[in-house]
Amino acid sequence: MFGMRAFFTVCLIASIVMLAIPFLVAQPVQEVNAQVASGLAVWRANGCEGCHTIYGQGGAFAPDLTHIYSQRGEAYLREFWVNPAAVHPNRRVMPRFGLTRDEVDNLLAFLGWVDQNSGDWPPRMIRVSGGAEALTDAIDETTTDTSGGVPTEPVANGRYWFSRPPANCATCHSLEPDVVIVGPSLAGVASRAQTRVPGQSAEEYLRNSLLNPGDYLVPGFNNVMAQNLGDVLSSDQINNIVAFLMTLE
Repeated sequence: MFGMRAFFTVCLIASIVMLAIPFLVAQPVQEVNAQVASGLAVWRANGCEGCHTIYGQGGAFAPDLTHIYSQRGEAYLREFWVNPAAVHPNRRVMPRFGLTRDEVDNLLAFLGWVDQNSGDWPPRMIRVSGGAEALTDAIDETTTDTSGGVPTEPVANGRYWFSRPPANCATCHSLEPDVVIVGPSLAGVASRAQTRVPGQSAEEYLRNSLLNPGDYLVPGFNNVMAQNLGDVLSSDQINNIVAFLMTLE
């Protein structure tokens, strides 16, 4: 009897130790500084999560980027973001987003932080250090034009919302010829739109493509476009995005 009790006692102690090990050896999440927070803002402002995943969250159209920083390295990522087609000329790749040097630096800092803290799942709320900048402030800064606000001229305003939420068109559509991300390239779409659907003008076709994307599908592509743009975009945003698309001849 004593031997059986001793056996179960040892098993119980071993179980407690095994359960406690993850808490004893787990490293605290590294504090997020202002540059990492700004990198997260760049990530969100450019709709990266629409195609890529980190921490298992995001779109499934493109590779997971949780460990991309250690897998590829800083030099590769910098070159890829400047000109993706040059790095992978034979693949369907993302378009050039025209990131500034600071935006690239911040995005690298963010992905480096993700790589180092990928063992913490699920992600926890994080603190932002490095001055008075808060994480939400860094995100908000990317949604306004650096010259003092969102552009008001229709075409410029349409281009602005083309690459930002809630539209996020640039997440799936490239503006470069023959570059396919998820949907067809929109290079020259204004010219093609004139002949897509008999009886529809180019402007009508583009507007209908935003509001009712399943009405006409480009051959070879599935109906995976957001179906609620008419609900999340204002009438002015829709009109201006159409105006921008009409310049892509």
